Amino acid sequence: MIELESKKIIEELRIQNSELIQQNKALQFSKNYAEKDLEQLNLLCDFSVLGYIILGLDKRIVSINHSGSKIMGLRNAELVNFKFKFNQFIPLEYLPTFDDFLKKAVDTKSKQNCEIEIITKDNLQIFVQLFGLYLENENQYAISIKNISKKVNFRNKLKENIFFFNATQRFGVIGSYKINFTTDIWEVSDELKTILGLKIDDSINLESWMSLVHPEDKKDIELYILEKIKNKTPWNIEYRIIRRSDGKIRWINTKGATIYYKKTKDFFSLGLMQDITVRKSAAEKYKNIEVHSNSIFKSSKEGILILDALTGQITDANPSLIEMIGYNYVELVGKELWEIGVFKNIATSKEAFIKLQNNKHIRFDNMPLETKAGASLDVEFVSNVYVVGQKKFILCLIRDISDRKKIEEALTVSRQFYFAMFEKNQAVQLLIDPLNGNIIDANSAAAKFYGYSLAQFKSMNLSDISTFPPEQVIEELGKFGLAGQSYFQFIHKLASGKICDIEIYTSPVLIEGKPYLISTINNITKRILKKERLIQLNHKLKEVNALKSQFISTVSHEFRTPLAGILSSVQLLKIYHDSWDEEKKEKKYKQIFDAIQQTKSLLDDVSLIDEAQNSKSFFRPEHIDFVTLLNDIIQENLVISDTNHKVVLKNNLNIKNYFMDPVMIRHIFNNLISNSIKYSPKEKLINVGLDRINDTEIKITLKDKGIGIPQNEIKFLLEPFYRASNIGVVKGTGFGLSIVKRFVELHNGTILIKSIINKGTTVTITLPF
Repeated sequence: MIELESKKIIEELRIQNSELIQQNKALQFSKNYAEKDLEQLNLLCDFSVLGYIILGLDKRIVSINHSGSKIMGLRNAELVNFKFKFNQFIPLEYLPTFDDFLKKAVDTKSKQNCEIEIITKDNLQIFVQLFGLYLENENQYAISIKNISKKVNFRNKLKENIFFFNATQRFGVIGSYKINFTTDIWEVSDELKTILGLKIDDSINLESWMSLVHPEDKKDIELYILEKIKNKTPWNIEYRIIRRSDGKIRWINTKGATIYYKKTKDFFSLGLMQDITVRKSAAEKYKNIEVHSNSIFKSSKEGILILDALTGQITDANPSLIEMIGYNYVELVGKELWEIGVFKNIATSKEAFIKLQNNKHIRFDNMPLETKAGASLDVEFVSNVYVVGQKKFILCLIRDISDRKKIEEALTVSRQFYFAMFEKNQAVQLLIDPLNGNIIDANSAAAKFYGYSLAQFKSMNLSDISTFPPEQVIEELGKFGLAGQSYFQFIHKLASGKICDIEIYTSPVLIEGKPYLISTINNITKRILKKERLIQLNHKLKEVNALKSQFISTVSHEFRTPLAGILSSVQLLKIYHDSWDEEKKEKKYKQIFDAIQQTKSLLDDVSLIDEAQNSKSFFRPEHIDFVTLLNDIIQENLVISDTNHKVVLKNNLNIKNYFMDPVMIRHIFNNLISNSIKYSPKEKLINVGLDRINDTEIKITLKDKGIGIPQNEIKFLLEPFYRASNIGVVKGTGFGLSIVKRFVELHNGTILIKSIINKGTTVTITLPF
């Protein structure tokens, strides 16, 4: 039983082994066949024009065929270790595109494609097209790579050409069109729609195009186009349209040709439309300019001559030139310039013509010409070179200036007279605009007097040298008038700041039809000063005459009183000499003596006035004992007054001798102390103070408590013959204080009087020593 089972098992194993051997043979055959197919596939892959790459999930190159290596710039030896990642050949800007390409291959499980730029191992930039599939079992990407650089370059070049074509259309205001007359389908460029004033998305056909054509041109256009289509000939026509966008009229040039396409039996028109409005406008302007130029050429009052710039031949001459020089048109045209006798002075030996060719300009401001008839002319000759097309011409303008020259000569003579009368004049002269006071011109004498340059004067106004404000200057100018000569006096200021009195004589003058004032100015400052001095002297003389009359009247009165007393006393003594006792006679003698003393004092004052007038010889200073002299004067006045006045002298001086005139000092203080005693009550004190101010001056102060002097009269006290109004019956001449003032001034001193009514007077004298 066991043996039977074993045999059965062995048989089964034998059969299985036989089957396995057969299967193994089949598998070996399949393997050999597969390896053969794989070898053929690899061989096909290696020699394929497409590159094939197997990438791992990390984008590392796992396998690459020969074409792929060539595209990538890799060698087989560099691929042994598969150390390169495909994305390291891709520029940064294309990495997002590549990553998206791989992601879509994984997500969709379908073939994907993309175009990217890569940088080969040899640093070449190429464009490639990738087709890829994700191998899910192997976790790899199978990618084909193709170099499409030429295709991309061609595509870019095509885009560039299209761009430049469109730009050329835009800059040239040119639009293109393609019309299928069979189907009435129009294909037009955007620029053409802009030319016609259509929107980009507007459609166009024959009817809509014809609606834009100007009504006046529409019929002609229809006939013209139909004829060209019928005859299958090209067309080129200019016409007007009314642009739809703004309603403006524009000129259009349309060019085109009719083409018959046999395959579809359709008629096509291909062509261009150009906006030629600017060109038409320019042509119209040029035509107008040409008409105007021709009109100017013929009607110009100046002679015009046109020469060939290369040969010097006369090509044209206008009527004014023909009339001016006496040659007719035939005698001029075709001749060389120097062949015409009238122009021989211009082009002797052709030197001037050669100079004109080189400089393209020549000018003669004053050239003598002799006409065909022998008359002499002075002309202005100006030549310029200009170009017409490719040819050069010379335009000569010839102006008869004979009359102008005569005027200029007369003007030159006038200017010479003006220069002689104005500029060379020794008197100060200004040319003034009477409307605004502007100084138009000034002569050299004015520049010297005022201290301004001639250039400065021409930018100045009369108010700049006048002490009057500008508005008053204009007002005064209005008084000058333009009818004739006027005389005025002003005060002007010089550049140095000095002020001068001036007199102005103005005369109107017309220069080029405009009124001006020519002003002659004299400095009358000295004359004015002399006049003022004369007025002062006359006034002084009147004062002196008045003083003289007052002096005579006063002196006569003062002398008459004591003389009358003497006369009366003498007559009484003569009559009653024998009957009067001695006491009565003595009284009359004393009256006579007092009257004589009064007369003597009066004579002394008169003498001092005369001496004061001749004080230069009268002043005789010497070293004196001033304090002792002053004490003596005080005591003498107290004795003479026979009063109980008390005069106190306070001496603060430490020097004994002073350099002064003793006679004048005696009169000064004799007068002042006498006045203090005379005009003070008997019991009042009189103070005299002596003080030293500095090393060179002393101060003497006399202060009394007398009747005082009215405040408004103090300033007149030092004038001759003046006496205060409150002196009462006190006798005096009014000479004393004026003499005191004069004697103090001769010592280079000062005198000051202060006084209050009924409170007293203070006199302060300063004297140098």
